[in-house]
Amino acid sequence: MKEGDTVDDVKSLILDKATERMDRFGFKKTTMDEISKDCKISKKTIYEHFIDKDDMFRCLLLRECHKTIEILFAQMGGVSDPLERLVLLIRNAIAYFNQDHFITRILKDDDLFVALATRKYHEIIDEEIIAIIAGIIREGKQQGKFREVDEKVVAYAGFKLFQAFSYERTRPLHKEEDYTEVLIDFIVNALVKK
Repeated sequence: MKEGDTVDDVKSLILDKATERMDRFGFKKTTMDEISKDCKISKKTIYEHFIDKDDMFRCLLLRECHKTIEILFAQMGGVSDPLERLVLLIRNAIAYFNQDHFITRILKDDDLFVALATRKYHEIIDEEIIAIIAGIIREGKQQGKFREVDEKVVAYAGFKLFQAFSYERTRPLHKEEDYTEVLIDFIVNALVKK
């Protein structure tokens, strides 16, 4: 910890070091003592920011999910057409979750995911993503490109389909097959006015 570091700087340092250690050694083998040594701060300082190890890792999961959301939505750039944005979001998200990122390793690891994602945190993340997708659908409806649908329900259903075809722990139909275009076709045909 350096002079002039803010509370947020210290919390970010702790989460950064916890990410490195957990990624290398796993959740169960990562201790608060080791994180304290990695950060060069006292355990007392860590406990000023987090209730316990589980709380720290839930915050870590939330941070990683928000970082992923930012990355995915930044990749949509200046695309203004809601249908193009939705299709690009699906393609980019599936491509991202097929790569080896810290967040994808967490989501694909049953034990780790259960340890980190309490229902409350899982719901917060899901609701945020669903609200963003619903906003794109609402815009498409306002422009007359999408059918009159309940955007929250359709966003929820689309998000759950995305999860099933990406990082969820469901058995794929065929391991080597890419279902991106099938998922896009299904969602587009469900939304676009004929």
